[in-house]
Amino acid sequence: MLRIRNKWQGGGYFLLAMAATILLVWWLNEPVAALLHSADDLRAWLADLGPLAPLIYVTFYVAQILIAPLPGSFLSVLAGYLFGFWNGLLLSLLGLTIGATLSVVVARRFGRPLLERFFSRVELLRWERKLRLRSPLVWYVFFLFPVPDLVIYVAGIGTLPLRWLLPAILLGRATGILLGITLGNFSALLPVQWVIAQWVLLVVLGGFALRFQRPLRYYLLVWLRRVRRSTRTLYRAVYRTIIKTPVSSPVE
Repeated sequence: MLRIRNKWQGGGYFLLAMAATILLVWWLNEPVAALLHSADDLRAWLADLGPLAPLIYVTFYVAQILIAPLPGSFLSVLAGYLFGFWNGLLLSLLGLTIGATLSVVVARRFGRPLLERFFSRVELLRWERKLRLRSPLVWYVFFLFPVPDLVIYVAGIGTLPLRWLLPAILLGRATGILLGITLGNFSALLPVQWVIAQWVLLVVLGGFALRFQRPLRYYLLVWLRRVRRSTRTLYRAVYRTIIKTPVSSPVE
């Protein structure tokens, strides 16, 4: 681990990181430009499909949630690039809502025996020991960070009512979708150099979030609980003030 002993050493590390970023942008310029050109061809092909293109995307998004091994991390980025910000956001949220709802309902209806046919018993047991959660706020914070889609099934096995569990899952996952849609949309609008720079920044911040996800979850949860407690206190104070304040009769 690097230790910064003075401001000069910190400045040196900063300049070194900037130089490495510039070299990386220069090195990846042509490959990324070719990749974006291929993505433009894919976007034109999808435009020719008309209404069928959004249907294909939503169907695949639902499938990658229901069939957990399917990769779905960059689907929202692809949607932002291919469909634009608002259309991509709407389609991704629609796919998330359908897929997460079906996963939770299936898990709650058929229980653990069905899940053991598709997932290893060791993996299920490992997640169950960690996720015996009864608070929708905890589930929300948990799904803010990248977790396998298997966890949605595990959440469905629990006893938290669906009216609290589903909003927690959807709101948590929606934050990552919003980030992916924004990155994808910027990738379609910005020059190649800025596209590479934003992805380098994402990798750095994503690595930091994964490395320190446990303390980040803890402090975020503590902060949200304080906000909730303050909101309840304020609501009760306002409510009591309104109830106890007599309504004056109109002057005749």
